[in-house]
Amino acid sequence: MPYGLLRVDDPIARATVAKIERDLKGGGVHRYATDTYYGGGEWILLTAWLGWHYAAAGQPDQAAACLAWIERQADPNLDLAEQVHVNLIAPEKLPEWQARWGPVATPLLWSHAQYLILWKALNTL
Repeated sequence: MPYGLLRVDDPIARATVAKIERDLKGGGVHRYATDTYYGGGEWILLTAWLGWHYAAAGQPDQAAACLAWIERQADPNLDLAEQVHVNLIAPEKLPEWQARWGPVATPLLWSHAQYLILWKALNTL
């Protein structure tokens, strides 16, 4: 894993990534399977984390796919949001959150930072 807590080939790491891929990954990555926050969209920084894992695991094609997905989520100003409203888990909850808090956080520093970490990981392989 990127911080070295577990090796990328450790059975726990492999099982965790497999579960994320099976239960949480669409184009991007959801926080958890029943998330309703802003409709439960896919998160930029979680997608970048998974891409970072792929880069560390020697899977540059999967890492590049995560990076490309993130880049497609940028708005016209190249800002990255906290999460995107595609592949929503609970689309009926989106208006409730927007009424309560306004639009989803954009730009979000964490999203930009994690994008850069993934970009660097891919460009130093």
